[in-house]
Amino acid sequence: MRGAVYIGLFFPFALTAQGVSTSVGADLDTAVIRIGEQVHLTLQVSGQANALKSVEWPTIADTLSKHVEVVADGPIDTLQSADAIDRLVRKLTLTSFDSGFWAVPPFRFVVDGTTLETKPLLIEVRTVELDSAGTLRDITNIHTLPFSAWYWVRAHALWVGGGVAALALISALIYFMLRKREPRAVKAPVVAAIPLQQRVLLALEALEKERLWQQGEHKGYHSRITNLLRGYIEERYQVPAMESTTDELLRELRVSPLNSDQRGQLENMLRLADMVKFAKTLPSPQENEQMMAGSVRFVRSTASIPTALNNG
Repeated sequence: MRGAVYIGLFFPFALTAQGVSTSVGADLDTAVIRIGEQVHLTLQVSGQANALKSVEWPTIADTLSKHVEVVADGPIDTLQSADAIDRLVRKLTLTSFDSGFWAVPPFRFVVDGTTLETKPLLIEVRTVELDSAGTLRDITNIHTLPFSAWYWVRAHALWVGGGVAALALISALIYFMLRKREPRAVKAPVVAAIPLQQRVLLALEALEKERLWQQGEHKGYHSRITNLLRGYIEERYQVPAMESTTDELLRELRVSPLNSDQRGQLENMLRLADMVKFAKTLPSPQENEQMMAGSVRFVRSTASIPTALNNG
């Protein structure tokens, strides 16, 4: 009976579907293993070249039977031979921890709508033979040796030597660096202060590039322009322009070196900004452009005017 079983193992079962020469098979690389050893099972689907349209493989779980376990499930490889036969191959790794004869159930495939099955296989799992003169003993417990500094140094001699050499090199570098004379103090380069007029003009140019009013930010656009103008006036003419209302600032500037045209130009810009900020007036594109152009013209035209206020 065992001889018949072995014949079945080495000749995998194959079926042929109608009209297409298609076969499936399952083959073991060995039928006899010891407990815990592994055996490789090859699943194969063969057919005419380019004739295999649809192949549904069997579902492989963690176990094939109560005593046969699946250790690994490989990918599906496609092999083409010179005889115009395509072969789809899938390899499984099996093991068993119980001695005896254990059956591997047949595998069911669905190839182009036709169900095909392989033959069942048989694995013989043999136990390990014991010496009849010997006796069974339990596993010896792990013995921990006491720590030995000298043994540790010998085991890590390369790392210890490298560490000592690195410390010596670092110490030598520090010693020679400390012996060098202290470097002379390097004076920080003197940065020329940017004139007030240039600073404000640069700020206005940067604000114009942000294109605030083109994005609907009219209030922010006018607020930032007037803040730059007020800051310029406060720093140049020493008046509290940032904290004053428009009327208060205009009264302060009546006795300033500004002429009537310049004061009128400044008043028009401050009044328009107040309307936008507080009355929520929507300025036209021309008014927005004139606001920036007027601010630049005001700063440039007042650059040569003396900063002292005319108190008399």
